[in-house]
Amino acid sequence: MSPKRFPEGFLWGTATSAFQVEMGRGAPAKESDWYTWVHDGDNIAAGRVSGDTPLDGPGSWELYPEDFRIAREELGNNSIRLSLDWSRLFPWSTEAVDVGVERDEHGNVCGVSVDEGAMEELRALANPSAVEGYREMLSEANRVGLTVFLTLYHWPIPLWLHDPIACRDDLEGATRRGWQDQGTIVEFAKYAAFAANAFGNLVDLYATINEPRIVSQHGYMTERGEFPPGLNDPGPFRVSMRNLALAHGVAYDQVKRWDTASISGKGPATVGVVVVLMHYEPADTSSPADVSACDFVRYMYNEWYLNAIIKGDYDLDLDGLIQPDEQWPHTIKGCDFIGVNYYARWLVRHADKGWGRFDYEITTGEGEISEYGWETYPQGLRHSLEWAYDHYRRPIYIAENGLADSTGERRTRYLLDHLKVLHDVIQGGVPVRGYFHWSLIDNFEWADGYKIPFGLYRVDRETKERIPTESAAVYREIARGNALPEWNVKNSG
Repeated sequence: MSPKRFPEGFLWGTATSAFQVEMGRGAPAKESDWYTWVHDGDNIAAGRVSGDTPLDGPGSWELYPEDFRIAREELGNNSIRLSLDWSRLFPWSTEAVDVGVERDEHGNVCGVSVDEGAMEELRALANPSAVEGYREMLSEANRVGLTVFLTLYHWPIPLWLHDPIACRDDLEGATRRGWQDQGTIVEFAKYAAFAANAFGNLVDLYATINEPRIVSQHGYMTERGEFPPGLNDPGPFRVSMRNLALAHGVAYDQVKRWDTASISGKGPATVGVVVVLMHYEPADTSSPADVSACDFVRYMYNEWYLNAIIKGDYDLDLDGLIQPDEQWPHTIKGCDFIGVNYYARWLVRHADKGWGRFDYEITTGEGEISEYGWETYPQGLRHSLEWAYDHYRRPIYIAENGLADSTGERRTRYLLDHLKVLHDVIQGGVPVRGYFHWSLIDNFEWADGYKIPFGLYRVDRETKERIPTESAAVYREIARGNALPEWNVKNSG
C-alpha cells in the first residue's frame, strides 16, 4: 500500500506565541495587560488565574536557536508559526503619532493611513532591543530553513491601551479599555504597519489576529472570568468581536502597504486571519431547544467573525438576519487565507439564564477526554474544514491542532487520526496548505499556567532543557516524508 502523501510544498510546522514561550530567559515583557492580569492578587485569590508566572517560562527570547534547531533537525519541519509581542515592541504609547483615520456613517474606523512621517515616528518610539531581537529571531528561522508564519496579535495588548484591572472593576469608568474602544483599532494599524516595515524582508506569511472569538468570549462572557478583563456580559462581548473584525481589515491594509519584500513564493505578503472552529452538536438532538441553542452557538462562535471580515456582514444583534445597516462592504479589505485552529467537539444544551439567545451551556462531549477536559473527535476537523471552504472559498492552513498530554502517548494517536482526516479532506478538494501542531514545547497556557502540557517537547522549568515526548518521533517521520507513515496507513485500513 502506498503512503498517503501530502501535496508538494505542504508546510509542516509547530505553533507558539510570544507571551507563552519568550520569558524565562532574557529580558521579560512586563508592559502588557496579560502580564498584569496573571500577577494580580485578586485574580489569583478568586481562581481566575493559576498563580503561575510567565517569568518561569521556556525562555525562548534567548533560546530560540535551540527551538528552531529542534523544529528543523529533530522534527523535520519546514515552517514555524510564532508571534510578536506588541507590548515588547511598543511598551510606550504610540497614540501621539498622527495618522489618517477614516470613519463610516456609524463612526466605525474603516481605514487608517500611515505615511512615511508617521513611520519615522514609530521607528523612533519602538523598543530598539526588541526590534533587534525579533530581527535576529526571524533571521535565524530563515537561516535554518523554516518558513515563518507570523502572527501579529496573539492576545497581549500594551498596558497603555488596556488596564484590565480597572476594566474588571469598572468598565464604564475605565479610560484604557482595550478592544472596547476603537482607538485600539487605530493603534493596532500603526503597530501592523511598523511590523510589516521592520520585518517584511524576513516574513511573507502573516496572520493579523489569533482567535478573536476566544479573546472576546473569555474576556467578556464567562463565569470564571479567566481572560482580561474578566467580565460576563454579552454586550461587551459583541463590541469586542466587532472591533476585532474592523482591526483585521486595517491591519491587512497596512501589511500589504508596508511589506514590499519577498523571501518566498508567498511574498511580499500573504495575509489572513486565524480562527478557532470547534465542532458543536446538540446535547439532545430530539430537543428543539438544544438544537436551536447549538445553531446559535455555531453561528456566533464559528461563523460571525468570518462573515464580517470576508462578506462585510456585521450582525450586531446576532439574530441571523443581516439588515441594511448591518451591511458594511466598505470594511472588507481582504483575507488571503483562513487559519483554522481545531481541537475538540462540544455539546450544547439550552439553559435558562434570562439572557435570551444566550441561554445555553456548553459541555464536554462523551468520547475520550484529554487532560484539559476536551473531547478528542477527529471527524470534527473534517466538518470544520469543509464548512470553511464551502462558505468562504479561501485556502486554509491548520494553524493549531493538538492535545494536552503529559506523556505524549495519547498525542501520537491524536496526531495520526487527525492527519488521516486532513489527508482525506485534501484529497476531496479542500485546499489546505499546511499543518502547525500546537505546540513545539510546553508553555504558559494563559490563565491555566503550566498545568496543561501541549508540547511535543517537555521543558524542564529549572534548566530549560527541551525533552522530546514519544509523539515527537512520529511527527518527525510524517514531516520528513510529507506523508502518513505506511504502518499507520496499513493499521487504519
